Amino acid sequence: MTPEDWTKVVAASVVPVVVISACGLLCLAFYNRLSAVVLRLRAFHRERLHEQDLLDRHGAAATSDAAAAEAAARHAKLLDVLEQQTDHVARRARLILSTLMSLLATIMCLTLCSLFSGLGVVFEPALVLAFVLFVAGMMLLVVGVSLAMTELRRALDPVELESRYVASLTGGDEHGPEQAP
Repeated sequence: MTPEDWTKVVAASVVPVVVISACGLLCLAFYNRLSAVVLRLRAFHRERLHEQDLLDRHGAAATSDAAAAEAAARHAKLLDVLEQQTDHVARRARLILSTLMSLLATIMCLTLCSLFSGLGVVFEPALVLAFVLFVAGMMLLVVGVSLAMTELRRALDPVELESRYVASLTGGDEHGPEQAP
């Protein structure tokens, strides 16, 4: 193999490497995002357990005390809101996981594409597989970015739910932060 062939091998392998680098940065961001979402889920679970304890305490006294009955109703409503928030955040975690899987599959396809592009210089049929892997990788990237956009669109759902709940308790604006002036 001549030095010109080696140059062709390296040149043929470079294009997918640029996309791999971009996917790596996206993966880093989404691993961090997933970590934050998992921490938030754990916090919701702790809040739910705490509210359940309070509901159990107030619920026992609710039969004879109107204030305890009101507190029990408030705790039950908060438990419902926390359960809804947990569901929203868990769906987001699954979207982030799917996004990461798509991005990692993109990296795998493009890494193999780069390998087969390089091999295509000395074994021409490998270029067909390189092309197929490149197209598959690009399609997976589109899927990953679409999932990321879907997750981003749903990011404020739990906050809006909580805002409506707090507004119902305080008599404030029930439309949430997106309607605020």
